[in-house]
Amino acid sequence: MTPLACIALSLALACQGTAQGTAPGIGRRMDLERRVARFDLPGRLSEVSGLAFSPDGSLLAHGDERGVVYAVDPATGSADRGFQVGAPPVADDLEGLAAAGERLFMVSSGGRLYEFRAVPQGQASQVRVTSLGLEGECEAEGLAYHAASDALLVACKTLRPPAAEVRIHRFPLSPGAGPLPPVRIPLAAFRARGHRGDVSPSGLDVDPATGTLVVLAARQELLFEADLEGRLLDLVRLPPRRHPQPEGIAFGPDGRLYIADEAGGGAARISVYGPSGEGPS
Repeated sequence: MTPLACIALSLALACQGTAQGTAPGIGRRMDLERRVARFDLPGRLSEVSGLAFSPDGSLLAHGDERGVVYAVDPATGSADRGFQVGAPPVADDLEGLAAAGERLFMVSSGGRLYEFRAVPQGQASQVRVTSLGLEGECEAEGLAYHAASDALLVACKTLRPPAAEVRIHRFPLSPGAGPLPPVRIPLAAFRARGHRGDVSPSGLDVDPATGTLVVLAARQELLFEADLEGRLLDLVRLPPRRHPQPEGIAFGPDGRLYIADEAGGGAARISVYGPSGEGPS
């Protein structure tokens, strides 16, 4: 490499490092201290487990035992009668929902991927089931679509054998695409930010504005942000009184962030957060 090329490369790397170091994290981009809306979900979504926005702007949600997907009004929380995934509907420990264009996906804790399309409420969608090959390694909890790489992201709630990292697997959707390495976020990065102990993801989504991964960890009362290289970019504490069991997360086309909590001792709910500086809705 010529000296001129070395100088150019050094300058490029320095600029990248500066940009990454000064980019605001999710805790600054979104006003996570003030909800712009909060609504209770009906009883059929008391164990809400996954959220995703479809291409037409519908907020979709499902519970964690039956393959029924509901369209939820993002302004009021009212839900329709839903449509079945399979006939009879899939019965599994369902832990995440993602939309890739018209294709919809759910994942089970055991690593089974269910692919289907939306159909009118009251009807049943055909479903294709695929094993992701995670058995014995990863208890899956959280599913998202990463558009830039055309890949599904599957977060591991627990790892076998245990490892000192948070692991998020990547599965390309394009036919013939080669395997993608998982995202590995060292637990040491969490300790450096004041968190001690494990981190157990419970839901994730991709921020469309940045392409970064935003992950819930219900057990540890955390929301954190990372990039595909495994760098921990931000870490936010979630107040347990506001978020007793956060399981679902989705960025809306309105730029807002939607977080769903299971019922616990009360009603399941969705909390809505706006970008910093948005002002009252």
